Amino acid sequence: MPDTRSRILSEAMRLFGELGYTGTTIAKIEAAAGLSPGSGALYKHFRSKKDILSVGIRERIRTKDALTTLLSTEDPAPATASATPRALLRAVARSGLERLAYERDVNRILVRDLAAFPELLEEFRTAEVARNHAALTQLLEAQAQSHASAADWSAVAAILQDALSHYWLMADIYGGVHPTGVTENAYLDTLTDLALALIPTPPLPKEES
Repeated sequence: MPDTRSRILSEAMRLFGELGYTGTTIAKIEAAAGLSPGSGALYKHFRSKKDILSVGIRERIRTKDALTTLLSTEDPAPATASATPRALLRAVARSGLERLAYERDVNRILVRDLAAFPELLEEFRTAEVARNHAALTQLLEAQAQSHASAADWSAVAAILQDALSHYWLMADIYGGVHPTGVTENAYLDTLTDLALALIPTPPLPKEES
């Protein structure tokens, strides 16, 4: 069973995501965490509501998951080296959506509230968005390094990142189903194919006459 501090943090982030930062009171957080509303018991664990938000965002973006492993250049997954380009890019896209789902509350806060906290907004940019963008750029470059290609892989990585984020956001707005009706699998397959189309395939060996 989570300790009191963990319950407070988890429930606060959920409420921030659902009700917005302004709409979430200390009393609501205390009630959701199983504390007496209005008792001030929360302050035994956090200095303020902003302190909870800061800790919550930092803990989420530090979490390692499948996407972190797939994009890691220092400690990549064993299967990564032997995976086909399509399998690898498809796995990255799938893991990207899964991370967005895991960070649901943070993403909602990012869109709705984080502009009011520029230092946290910048921290999220550098520790999450920019980090994953740089890693994805390196992965794309590695897939194309043995072939001639004029693609701007930094721009391609940004497009893929934005496409995944927008798909997830629209699905989240509409209760978990994308408003176009396009399924996750269909979307991920097509996004992967579009990315692969930019990576030239090596020529087939000539047959001996």
